[in-house]
Amino acid sequence: MRRLMPLIIAVLMLGAVFALPPAQQPAPQQQTQTKEQTVYATKTGKKYHRATCRYLSKSKIPMSLKDAKAQGLTACSVCKPPQ
Repeated sequence: MRRLMPLIIAVLMLGAVFALPPAQQPAPQQQTQTKEQTVYATKTGKKYHRATCRYLSKSKIPMSLKDAKAQGLTACSVCKPPQ
């Protein structure tokens, strides 16, 4: 019995290692995907924000990242949205 316990534990540990999904490498598509992300602007501001930014309490206008840049908006330094 004493010989079987380490063997059983080793088999269970190996099974747990192989059951984990492999680590995924970041895909090159993620860079193109950020340009299609939704960011938020305010009526009078010159910055774009994440949905959870504290500066969006009064107005929150959704737009694509591409449109925000086309309008000359820059990224908020507080919530750090995608650039």
